[in-house]
Amino acid sequence: MTTIRKTSDVGDIAQGDVERIPAAHRRARRLVVEIGLAAALGLSIMLTTSSARPSRQPVAAATPATADPSQFILNALLVPALDIDALPLRWVDPRPASLCGPDTTVRVNGEPLLAGALVPNRPFELEWKTEACHPFGARGPRFDGAVKLTVFREDWGFSAMVAPSVDPSGLRVTSADVTTLILTGAASIP
Repeated sequence: MTTIRKTSDVGDIAQGDVERIPAAHRRARRLVVEIGLAAALGLSIMLTTSSARPSRQPVAAATPATADPSQFILNALLVPALDIDALPLRWVDPRPASLCGPDTTVRVNGEPLLAGALVPNRPFELEWKTEACHPFGARGPRFDGAVKLTVFREDWGFSAMVAPSVDPSGLRVTSADVTTLILTGAASIP
């Protein structure tokens, strides 16, 4: 008896291998984006540090050039909450992967995030109260404070309005012993 092995037109790759390529590609793309954005955040914080006068306090309000939320906020707070291998998109609990402290909470439209639930197609609110979260890894920047993201699904990805908490602490990002306050703004991610 002759067995027939299905191959794709990509070469000598079995059909089962071809089906696993998109998932591996999405994970690799996510890793590259997260590393790039973490590097951009680190660079912006280093530039803030080198331009600060010695008499300044280490905590300074962010300027648009130094803490543009579109550089990293959705990668830090939305991407870890998405199960990128599920179609349609579903939620996962982002706190363990983001190395968050026990008092961290994540809410969607005012309700606690429910792992496995579908990500809404309509605009939704994603609220974080972070405690020592490190969404880019243990050596990455630390997120503390509260923020509300009003997220919109676009044909090309996600966009969001960023609104830090109105309490005095807001959302603080600490890296290399410099703390930056995140200001109200807009963010996007492909």
